[in-house]
Amino acid sequence: MERIELFISRTSAKLAYAGIVLLLVQAFLILIDALGRWLFSAPIHGLEDVSSLMIVMIVASFFPAILIGRQNIRATIMGRILNQSVIRWMDVFGHFILFVFVMTIAYQFSNYTIQMRAQTTLILRLPTAPAMVMSALLLMASAFIQGFVLITEIRTAVSQKSDRAKVI
Repeated sequence: MERIELFISRTSAKLAYAGIVLLLVQAFLILIDALGRWLFSAPIHGLEDVSSLMIVMIVASFFPAILIGRQNIRATIMGRILNQSVIRWMDVFGHFILFVFVMTIAYQFSNYTIQMRAQTTLILRLPTAPAMVMSALLLMASAFIQGFVLITEIRTAVSQKSDRAKVI
């Protein structure tokens, strides 16, 4: 399981780095567009179209790394009141809810991608399908990653419970 998680983690990090590069490219294009508007009254024609396609892929590229790194929000308000076993199972429940949520997002976005497969951008008439398909695939991979995280968290909760039973 550790080797699988390491592979997923490395691949997810590469996807996140690609998202960062794409974000920097987008920021650079926006800067050039703003300078062009200010200095020459000449914006980059169609930047809105390109930006809208880029932002979808940028956001989707970060999901796998966030999920495999377990960097989602946790509420630890009850940590002092409840024992560690209950807290672990509450974490498992939270990972399950996140799994259902990511599955729903991936499913709905995939349906939207299928419905909009022939759509083009408004100004440049660029096909939106490649960016949408890439984002849908990233979201589907994210759902599988969260499923893997859920399984590992369940295994951890069960093994720590059995370790505690051995001590007693």
